[in-house]
Amino acid sequence: MKRLFPLGVLFLAAVVLSSTGFQCGSAETTSAKLYLAQKQYQKAEESLVKQLAKNDKDEEAWFLLGQVRFELKNYTGMNDAYARALAISDAHKGDIGRNRLAVWAMLYNEGVNFYNRGRDSAHYYDKALEDFKTASIMVPDSAGTYYVTALAYFAKKNFTDARKSLETALQKKPDFEDAARFLGQVHYNVATEKLEAKDTSGAMTEYVKAAAAFEVAYKAQPDNVDNITNLIDAYERTDQSDKAESLTHDAMVRDPNNKLFRYAYGVFLLKKEKYPEGIEQFNKALELDPGYSDAKYNLGVSYLNWGVSLKAAGDKRLEADKKAVRSAKEETAYKEKFKQSLPYLEESAQLRPDDAALWTQLGRLYAILNMKDKSQAAFERSDTLLKGN
Repeated sequence: MKRLFPLGVLFLAAVVLSSTGFQCGSAETTSAKLYLAQKQYQKAEESLVKQLAKNDKDEEAWFLLGQVRFELKNYTGMNDAYARALAISDAHKGDIGRNRLAVWAMLYNEGVNFYNRGRDSAHYYDKALEDFKTASIMVPDSAGTYYVTALAYFAKKNFTDARKSLETALQKKPDFEDAARFLGQVHYNVATEKLEAKDTSGAMTEYVKAAAAFEVAYKAQPDNVDNITNLIDAYERTDQSDKAESLTHDAMVRDPNNKLFRYAYGVFLLKKEKYPEGIEQFNKALELDPGYSDAKYNLGVSYLNWGVSLKAAGDKRLEADKKAVRSAKEETAYKEKFKQSLPYLEESAQLRPDDAALWTQLGRLYAILNMKDKSQAAFERSDTLLKGN
């Protein structure tokens, strides 16, 4: 999966602290207001704590305590004080909502900056996570906060917590396309780990979960190429080839000038031994991109397999009837397919000079076509590569 940074700073923090008049109140609250005006925040907090020890139903004192704790950068304590104030009355509900949102934006932006610095030093990811976690307390329904939290966990290769954060993001916003796509990629990474540990069953479970996540992303944005290709790949990995083929066909019909869709649909047709149809798709892909090497290779494979199929059909007939002979037409037919495959496979071999299997195949093809010198050279190249390994 490609690196998922830098993130942009998307929100500007604008902290709005309400002005609080000097109304009649306790001595502790009056002192706290004076200390707050004088920016003696620690003394203001001490006065308010004393007041609340005497009267924990003092909404104004709880609200002021939240203001003071903001100044002390104790944002969790600020949020707790605001929650106590709101539990008593809605007198400062508007100010509390605005201030929570402002703190969320400030922490979000700070976390994004730390995250982007993580490319230089990994410990910044931990700082980003601290900010994102606190931001999520300020605005718990922000799916975006859980998404960026997942990015930071993923950067630390903590796939478990990245997954949990993305699942929470999708609970908050079920059609969150980026989160769904990212969740699928996280499951892919876990699947890779399990494959490396020889846990094929566990890997398959992760691929199934990835497919489910990619389905959500595709449903949210069905024209996104990444969503389509991710889901096609996931269906293939989970033995749902029919779904993969159907999805590929539909994508190709909707976007006929997309070489990738043309190519992918050609591969499905090749697997089904529908050689003329597959060749048509590979040719279409090459019309869109004449340098598309994978399309050239599979075009060669299509003609080769078509020739093998024709030859096999003749061999089967000869085996059933010992007196029969292969007609010149039959021999010409399969050899013509081999000849058609040759230039594409030769060009592919030049692009993949270290592919021993491809050189071996070329050696066999040259031999069938009675090109002895080229056959010998191809086999020698293959032997050299295999010995080198």
